[in-house]
Order: sequence, then structure tokens, then C-alpha cells
Amino acid sequence: MMPAVMFLRRRTPALVLVPLLAAACSRSESRPEAFEVARTSPPLGAGAAPLLLNDSITIYFTAPVQPPSVTEDSVTVLDDQGRKVPGSLRVGVDWVTFEPEPPLAADLADGSFRPGATYRLLVAGSPRPDAVRAADGRRLAAPSVWTLRIAEPAELPPGVPSALRPLAFDVPLLLRATELPQPLPVDAARLRLHFTLPLLPTSVSADAITVRLLRNLEVLRPRSLRIVTSRLDPFPGCTLEVDLGSQPQVAGGGHVVLRPGDCISVELNVGSGALTDYAAQPVLLGPAQWWNVVEGGSIALAEWPSGEIAYLGADPLLPGFEVRAGVIRPRVRIEAGDGRLGLFRPRRDTQLRPGQPFDPGDGRWVASEGSDFPFTAVDIPAGVTVTLDATDAPVRVLACGGIRVAGDLVLRGSPGPLRLRRFEAPAVDLLGEARIALLAAGDLQMQGRIRAEWPLSADGSPLTLLSAGRVQIGQELPFHTVLALEAPPPEQSVPVILGARGQALVTSATFTYGVPAGSDLQVTGLTPWRQLPPDRDSGFVRLVDASPGLAAAWQAAAPDALAPQQPDPRLARQSRPHPIQDGDLVTIGAGSFLRVELSARVQGGAPIPTVRELRLLDR
Repeated sequence: MMPAVMFLRRRTPALVLVPLLAAACSRSESRPEAFEVARTSPPLGAGAAPLLLNDSITIYFTAPVQPPSVTEDSVTVLDDQGRKVPGSLRVGVDWVTFEPEPPLAADLADGSFRPGATYRLLVAGSPRPDAVRAADGRRLAAPSVWTLRIAEPAELPPGVPSALRPLAFDVPLLLRATELPQPLPVDAARLRLHFTLPLLPTSVSADAITVRLLRNLEVLRPRSLRIVTSRLDPFPGCTLEVDLGSQPQVAGGGHVVLRPGDCISVELNVGSGALTDYAAQPVLLGPAQWWNVVEGGSIALAEWPSGEIAYLGADPLLPGFEVRAGVIRPRVRIEAGDGRLGLFRPRRDTQLRPGQPFDPGDGRWVASEGSDFPFTAVDIPAGVTVTLDATDAPVRVLACGGIRVAGDLVLRGSPGPLRLRRFEAPAVDLLGEARIALLAAGDLQMQGRIRAEWPLSADGSPLTLLSAGRVQIGQELPFHTVLALEAPPPEQSVPVILGARGQALVTSATFTYGVPAGSDLQVTGLTPWRQLPPDRDSGFVRLVDASPGLAAAWQAAAPDALAPQQPDPRLARQSRPHPIQDGDLVTIGAGSFLRVELSARVQGGAPIPTVRELRLLDR
């Protein structure tokens, strides 16, 4: 019996292993396939036909999609600057569609896509936690990226009269009739015409409509016409907004003042100048539209300035804007020089000595103009030592923008005379007296260590710091450093000096507004974000008393998911800047954030562009 028992013991592991292997094989056979992208419509990739400005893109998957996983972060279109392209997402059973915003301006440059441009479509996949997921929870196996190319005018397919694809609707292009005359605020004379289909932007002109003031049957000439869209608009199709201005222009010459009780009519014209849809089909004629002029106007949704003292650009050291005496103007001072040496941002230890060539950080070799080193801005990074050698002549570092010293600053040479002043002095005089001086038309940030190589004395000053902005001190300044600051505007509540002054001597300096002769300076600034109310998604921009030469562009951002009272800081969640002029319409998502980018070119001897106020008015 013993051999039999031993035989059974040797067979037992094999008998147990057989069902285990069978179960493992069964589980392997039931493992689901990978969740992947099946195809796109239209096809994308090398050799694909270019898209039109309003073409949607649909991505099909190998399994049903989990709708909550489809977000603006998991399915994104970016431009060549890495900014998110506006558009909307629709989710089906196993597909996701990106619908671009069509252009509304006559130059076709204000939509999601631009003619001839290239974009990237990104679909997030594993291992990202926010990847697109299947309905059963599986993440997309791998991310997918496609290049989108938009057709140029010469690449339009046959039968397409413009860069916009005609819509497959059986509804004709009609002007929606209204049963009663519509109210028109006397100081917001903007008429709204609602159509059943989108209008071709290039067909919109003042010759397409006739506006009459019924009081004397005069024909009024619109100040502007623009197509507008709004997700809050109860009318599908398209809306044409006709701006008559505060004093409408009469077609025969002159202007007229509207009064409450006036009646205005609008008729559509026919012929070659008629309004058309994307397929170039003209609008069908209908009855005239009527408006009654009433009291009232527009309310402000956002205003600038509102307590701010400066508007700086993406690089806060470069020349920006300031708010002085109720005017937004470039922050420039003649004493700050012309900036001809460019940006000083050294990458290695550098010595600044009058007349000696040096690398400002971009590979060029430049030299001072006598004792003056005129830069657009100064940024000495941590880990870099800059020596200001005033052994043979004074050293004056000038910046049209701001100065930031995060690295080490070494002062070489004998100190300048110390002159105590009870009253403010001209900045140019203080510069002339200093042995080593740093002057900024913007803010001055002294965060690094400053070391003087000569013995300090009671009647000498090793360094003079002059600023038309604020001064931030992070390290102890050398004994008897002179801090010369421009008097702040009365409305400024933020301290001019932040940090410990130590044994520095503070005095007031008078700067001269403007730029030196021969200067050619680009100035850029960004206003703070303002959030629109949850029931408003658009408004008209007013650039109050804006000078010629001042350019403005608006930018929108969605609320942050974790802090809805703040804009989303990610670049991909911010729209690209859109140029605007006074009276232009801005349309963004309800409750989104808006800011304005200001830019101007300031030249010596030419008037400096300014603007008194920026407003976004309810339409």
C-alpha cells in the first residue's frame, strides 16, 4: 500500500494545477481590448485636406465614452503659441466633436481658426489621470495628437464660395419678424436684427440695409455693423447689430440727435450688396423692422482703472503703463534713457565698466555711452555676480522699465560725495553727483547681496538708487545708500518702499515725463482680470479719450475649477488676444474673466499715446 500512497501524493499537484491553468486561460480570453481612438472625421494627418474655418472635428473611439471625462483639458485645440483655441465640445455614445467658433468679422480673423494657420488637436490618454475614459472606466490607452491645417483662399474646394462651409439646412435665410416695435435706449443706439441662418461676414456692409428716422424720413448712416453671437441669445441662427452712435450720421451729411419718442425703421436691400448666408444665397425680403427710442442707456460690466497704479506686461520688468491723474499712460521717464542697449539679463559673471565691451546676456557685445548704460530693463538672476567698476569714471545703469537684482552686486571704485537734501531734487542732478547709480522708470527690486570694495565713510555714498515706481529691499543696503524716489500719486495706498531701509538715506526726486530724443520704445501692459456677471457674456468696449497709436486687445479666461472667484492661471485656458477698438463687441462665456492688453510705441519728439478709461458696457 505504501507505493500507492506515494504515487497519489506525486499526482496531487498536477491535478490541482489543471483547473488553475484553465481558470487563468478563461480570464485571459475575457480581458477587454484596449480603449483607443478608432478614426476621425474628417480624416486628419499627413495628406489630409485642409479644414475650413467652421469645420467641426469628430473623434470616434473603440468603445462608449464616459461623458464626464471629456473636458476642456482632456480634448483641447492649441494654436502655435500654445494657447487654447475657443470652441465647444459635444459628446455622443462613442464620439466627441469639437465645434469651432465661426468668424464674425469681415476679415474672418476673429473665429477659432484663421486662414492658413496650423493648430494641434490633443486628446489626453494614459497615464494622465484626467484622460478620456471609456464607460467602464478604462483610460484611453495612449494620448493622441493631430495637426490641423486651415485652408487658404486658394485651397477652397469646388462649390464653396468662401472659407466657411455652407450649412446643411433646409431653412432659408430670413429676417425674423417682430410683432411690436422694439425699444431703443437713447444713448445706446444699437439695433439688433435676428436672422434664421448665420450671415457670411464678408457680405455685411452699410449698403446692405437702409435705416430711416421717421421723424423727417432721413436716411441714417450706421457707424458700424457687426455679427454677434451669444449662448444666452434666445434666437438661433445669427444676430446683426447696427450701431448708430450717440449722434447718428445722416446719409446726406451732418448728424442728428435722437430723442425719446422717435421711430426708426430698417429695411433690407437687394442686389449685389445684399446680405448672404455661407452658401452665398441672398436673404429673402420681408417686412421692415421698427424701433421706438426711449430713455435709458448701458451699465458698466467692468471698468479700469479701479485703484491700480500700474499695468505691466507678461515680463513685469519691461516698460509698461501707469495710472496718473486719472489717465492711463506709458510709464516712461527721460532720465531713464533710450534703452538702446536692450535687455540686460546676464547669464554669467559680468563687469560693467565705461567703454569696455560686455555681453548683456544674449550673445551680443555692446558698450556704454560714456558713463551711461541705457537698458530697456535690468534682471540680474540669482547666482550671477555683476561688478560695477567706477575706478576711472562713474557708472550709471539706466532702465526704461524695471530693475531686479537677485544675484550679487559688487561696487568698485571710490565713493561719491554725500549731500544731504531737505527738499526734493531733480533726478538728473542726483545722477550727476553719484559715483555709482541705478535708475529705473519702473519698480526697483534689490533682493541680492550688495558689497562695496572700498572702506565706508561718513561723508561718502557708495550707491544711489533712483526709481519712479516702488522699491523692494530684500537685503541690507550699504551704509549711506541714497534712495531717491518719485512722489507717488495721491490715490496710491501701497507703500513706496517695501523692506528694511537700514541706514539708507531717503530723499524725493523729480523725474521728467517722456523719452529722450531718438528713442523708439515698445510699451505693453495688462489690466487686472474682471469677472462678468453670470447672466452676461458680452459687452461693448469703450476706450475713453484714447489717443491715436494706442492699441488694445482683449483676452478671456475661464474661472478656476478650485477657486471660481479667480481666473484659471493656465495658459492653455486663456484665449489669444483679440484686437479691439472703441465700440467693438466682446463675447465670452457668462461668468468668465476678461482683461485688456494695452500696447503703444513711444518715440522721442512724438505725442505719447494715452487713454483715460477702459469700460465694458452691457449691450
